[in-house]
Formats: sequence, C-alpha cells, structure tokens
Amino acid sequence: MPKVTVINPIGKKAEKKTIPKLRVCAYCRVSSDHDEQQQSFSTQVAHYTELIEANDAWTFAGIYADEVRPD
Repeated sequence: MPKVTVINPIGKKAEKKTIPKLRVCAYCRVSSDHDEQQQSFSTQVAHYTELIEANDAWTFAGIYADEVRPD
C-alpha cells in the first residue's frame, strides 16, 4: 500500500466568504374588474410572499402591487 503524506497549510486559515442575502420583492397585478381577477391578485401576493420567505438566501423586501383597472 502506498504511503500518503498530508501537508497542512501554513499561515492564515482560508476564510469562509459570507454571501449577503439578496433582497427580493414580487410584482403582482390584475388587469380587469372581474371578481376572479381580484382573487387571482390575492393568490399571487400569497404565493410570492411564501416563495420568497421560504428561501434562506433571500430577504423579503415586499410586494409591488399594480392593480390596473380598465376605463
């Protein structure tokens, strides 16, 4: 069996770099007055809030909401 020699590094130990969390927000919108669209808006907000908060690499920065109503 071959002999293995381990050579340990000299000097400073390698520093672990910390990666800052990414600030993430979601853009949610509806484009009509229909009741289904209003429910869709709240569903979008809930979905993206949960998705962003579940990721440890992200910081939830909020929801940008744009409810467009036809004239």
